[in-house]
Amino acid sequence: MESAILAVMSDHQGPVGARAAARYLRERGFDVSESTVSRLLTDLDERALTRSLGKKGRILTEEGVRVAANQQLDSERASYFADALNLRDVHDLVDHLAGRRGIEREAARAAALRARPEELADLRAMVETGGEARWRERLAFHKTIGHASHNKQIQAITTSLFDDRLELLERLLMMIGVKQDALARWDQEHRDIVASISDRDADGAERLMVVHLDGMIRETEQFANSGNAHVIHTLLAEIDLA
Repeated sequence: MESAILAVMSDHQGPVGARAAARYLRERGFDVSESTVSRLLTDLDERALTRSLGKKGRILTEEGVRVAANQQLDSERASYFADALNLRDVHDLVDHLAGRRGIEREAARAAALRARPEELADLRAMVETGGEARWRERLAFHKTIGHASHNKQIQAITTSLFDDRLELLERLLMMIGVKQDALARWDQEHRDIVASISDRDADGAERLMVVHLDGMIRETEQFANSGNAHVIHTLLAEIDLA
């Protein structure tokens, strides 16, 4: 609610009173009373985000303008990521994997240089489990490499790329791996990547991650081109990022 009030005041020219703010918020779908808005505005005053002009209403302080602008940027950024992850067809899925390739090659390189001993141990444990890795383990594997990069930009993007709500996507990729008889190879590639990261071989880790994602893209395209594009479309439609 606070961010909505700041947004209303940021969009409005001149002072805004509690009654006007409540009306604007209701127009945006908020079920809020004037008294509630008045209390929230008083709280914003106390935090030096707004300043009262008496009966004229309130305006944003310099700090309030800064906070409102940052909130708007955060909202737009979240919207862009949600749109990017709104995968609906084979082309979207291939673009997603290509984007991952660009990020994950750098993540693997940075992890080889910066990963902590306990992170290396975690990665080795992930790939040393007997049998084929399950989809949750695969998701955790790629996410862990991103965090082990200790690059704030990569960590932030990795968190979005491997959002828990995209678990169905990982299961879809695993199904493609099974159908294309590629799952065992993907698991071996995971082990090779971890070996290079553990050896602090940045060039090798980056190269192997590119090989891994190239293979996933190739297998996805082959699966789709074998008359299975509709399967991908159907399963992608079930992903809910709401």
